Amino acid sequence: MRGFVTLVLMLLGGVVACTQTDSLAADAAFYDDTAEYSAPKKNPIYYFGSPFCEHFLELRYTSGPDGFGLGAMYSYNPEVWGFNVSAFMMDYNYYWFSGGAVYRLSKPWTTYDWHLYGNVGVSYDHAAIHQLHPTIEGGLRCAVPNGLGKFCLTSGSVGVMTNFDGVYITFGIGISLVTALSMFLFLIP
Repeated sequence: MRGFVTLVLMLLGGVVACTQTDSLAADAAFYDDTAEYSAPKKNPIYYFGSPFCEHFLELRYTSGPDGFGLGAMYSYNPEVWGFNVSAFMMDYNYYWFSGGAVYRLSKPWTTYDWHLYGNVGVSYDHAAIHQLHPTIEGGLRCAVPNGLGKFCLTSGSVGVMTNFDGVYITFGIGISLVTALSMFLFLIP
């Protein structure tokens, strides 16, 4: 049953990713010149451009029934839709690997860059009889639009993930926040 649920979620993610187009040429083929008033059918980023970063790297912490874990998540989001990959190590015998889609909620004129992300993947427990478990993860990221080129330095995320044996809460922080936090902790006597 778990394999079936994982397969359905992976196929659904693939269908969503494949139906997205990032070009205005595709819209031109479906544009109706006879309509007197028509609202744009795409996110304004397609028309006005994206002032936001495209690459996001966060260090992540998770906590749940099996303890805590540390990991990382990389996301690439050039316009409205993108992808991400995530990995966690929990208590030295539990490993999580997942990938999925990112959807940008922000419009070109907003101050902060908001994303929704969702992943499917597997967890591996080499101490258990049934070692592989399907996983689902989802969450929200907030980023500051400035960065180093198209690489975001300041972001944070919060999410929830499960391997159908327990629910885990995740927190992620971008590279500049990790640097600032480590400098702050170093200065405390």
